[in-house]
Amino acid sequence: ALENAAIALGYALLASLTFTLFRRLGVLPMPIWPSAALAIVVAVYRGWQAAPGVALGTVLANFCVLGSSFSFALGIAVMNTLGPLAGGWIVRRLATTRLIIKGPGALLCCFIAIVLLPPLLTATGGIGCKFYLGMIASDELVIGWMKWAVAHSLGSLLFAVPVFAWLSFKEEDQ
Repeated sequence: ALENAAIALGYALLASLTFTLFRRLGVLPMPIWPSAALAIVVAVYRGWQAAPGVALGTVLANFCVLGSSFSFALGIAVMNTLGPLAGGWIVRRLATTRLIIKGPGALLCCFIAIVLLPPLLTATGGIGCKFYLGMIASDELVIGWMKWAVAHSLGSLLFAVPVFAWLSFKEEDQ
């Protein structure tokens, strides 16, 4: 329970910092979502045990920090949790417990599982929920989906990939 509370708080805190930064820069929607990196990192290392923390963090980030409706925050939480968990499951199948990836094929699959699959799933869930709730017009679906997917993908690429590299080197030294 304490671990999931820390995950939720970390997710919401990253969202708050990101929102504050980009709002001050006048760049909204945010072009990068570092909370996606936290979600995939904990999904790889903790698996389904991290699901409550990621889901709660998503609700807190969207409802409390970004001011979304509670129903939209809950809707986003579904795929913002399942997407990273699916990616984490794939990485755990292809890498050793120390995140040693054997071969270029496994490396490509892990890259896809970290940087592409979760963002595509989260964008589909988030924009689908927005459309279902009447928050986005049908002619804005594709561009909205692309912005969402790119922000989550960049968050994972710029923050999760270096964290995985650092953790694998750290474990190698021990």
